[in-house]
Amino acid sequence: MRPTMPTEPWKESLRDPEEPGWRAALRRVFGDSENPLRWSFPLYRAWGILVRVHLFFPVFIAAELIRAVVPSGPGLLFVAPLMVAFFVLVLAHEYGHCFACRRVGGEADEILMWPLGGLASCAPPHRWEASLWTTIGGPGVNAVLLLPLALAVWSVTGEPGAAIFNPFAPGAVWSLLDTPGNPGLHLLKITLWSFHYANALLLAFNVLIPMYPMDGGRILHALLWRKLGHRDATGVAALVGLVTAAVMAVFAIVFSQLVLLALALFGGIICYTERQRLRFEDSADESVFAASLASEDADRGAARADKRATRERDKARAEQAEVDRILAKISASGIDSLTRKERRTLDQASAKSRRE
Repeated sequence: MRPTMPTEPWKESLRDPEEPGWRAALRRVFGDSENPLRWSFPLYRAWGILVRVHLFFPVFIAAELIRAVVPSGPGLLFVAPLMVAFFVLVLAHEYGHCFACRRVGGEADEILMWPLGGLASCAPPHRWEASLWTTIGGPGVNAVLLLPLALAVWSVTGEPGAAIFNPFAPGAVWSLLDTPGNPGLHLLKITLWSFHYANALLLAFNVLIPMYPMDGGRILHALLWRKLGHRDATGVAALVGLVTAAVMAVFAIVFSQLVLLALALFGGIICYTERQRLRFEDSADESVFAASLASEDADRGAARADKRATRERDKARAEQAEVDRILAKISASGIDSLTRKERRTLDQASAKSRRE
């Protein structure tokens, strides 16, 4: 698989010359997969990386904008720049994963943008170092942008409190961005602050939450991989992720955070799936081991049977040779020349011949 080449059949052009245009368009969006995560449409391709947008993403954006303009909403001027900032910064974050993956010798050819963030299709070499650097590449972009964006906000507002604020109470900063009589500067302040806020939020969420598919969970897995091996590290990281998802879900319910609840449920499902996959692999390994033991037992039994058959054939040949020698002696010297042992051997051969 090459980074610039499609890796699945649904990524190819699916249009049949005899197929209606609308049906071909639907197949390009939904593909041949029943997985809802793959219901997306292509946005553009750059650096050999295809960027796709999930069908639910525009729906999510529209819902947020509608929520912003209702009487109790935060307002379009607050929500719209945040939506733009999150899209741009999540995309930059996913490009960081892709470029880091390629840097360590892996392959990356697609980014999927969806309501809960982005998913980069990365295949680093099967080493803990490669996995770690691929994971760090995403939040590394946000870390690099953190200081410049903070300085930019401080510069245009003149207020250090606009650059360093409580992430759980972003509304407290809103008054610091107000610029009466200068709507252009007001919009610039809001836009820069939105990028700064979204960038800080992405960095904190991705690094501090030890749960798949967040980067914190993957960083934990890579570090455990170094000490425990890939399989055991996956089991421990998935268990930690399940506990984290449960705590996040409780927090989200108590504070009525719907997006956080959705993220917790999604992460919990992925962590649970990882643990089930490990159990399935263990069961398959046990079945293979049992089949291998049965095969070895059967081989040993067949070998023993062959040895017995060989010994019996050799014994029969030796007995027949002795009978032939005795008969030749009788022919040459008469039966009176036989010893007692030779007579007994001849009698046993005669009895055996009668039984057969």
